[in-house]
Amino acid sequence: YRTKDMLATMHRLDEKLKSLDAELQARVCDVERQEVKDAIQEREQALLPVYEQISVQFCELHDTPGRMKAVGVIERAVEWETARSYFYWRLRRKLAEFDLRKKVLETYQVGRGDTVISAVEASRLIKSWFLETPGATDALWGDDKAVLSWMAQQNEELEMKIMKLNKENVVQEVFDVMTSGGATATIGTAGIVEGISQALLTLSAEERDNIKEMIKSTLQL
Repeated sequence: YRTKDMLATMHRLDEKLKSLDAELQARVCDVERQEVKDAIQEREQALLPVYEQISVQFCELHDTPGRMKAVGVIERAVEWETARSYFYWRLRRKLAEFDLRKKVLETYQVGRGDTVISAVEASRLIKSWFLETPGATDALWGDDKAVLSWMAQQNEELEMKIMKLNKENVVQEVFDVMTSGGATATIGTAGIVEGISQALLTLSAEERDNIKEMIKSTLQL
């Protein structure tokens, strides 16, 4: 609350000030009006310390940990004694989680990127991977040390999940192009074949043989 706001509140709530305001409106003589103005100012100064204390308490009600938790702004209050350790592990966990989330989001940037997910959805996917781990629970997801330990222990598994997700999105992109119908499907399919052909020219003989074998095996040629 600024001073002008507190003064406005006084004139809205205080009966004496409301009476003085009405009296001021009724006065015509300048001398009498000045007397009323002086009385108003005197009343304002008398009430100001009280209203200042009330305004401070009112503002603090919006910023206390209990109130912020009640309205969902924070998850919980952190005790001062453990704050340093808490935020150290919290920051490490979030940096690692955001790095993994970035990799998930990048897998959806294949081709035209028709299928996209939000950062929140990517985080939910990571959480679902965590909950697939034996012994993992929703409560444990809130334990920063536990999540960091899980990421370290499951690093190879997580990289495989990212690769699988990337492959699935590539497959879906190619499928969408080739089954889109009309000229789009014809041109798209020709583009895919030409792209594979050009890519093969950049590979070694062994790599080309492996790709050809993969194509034959997958397409059952």
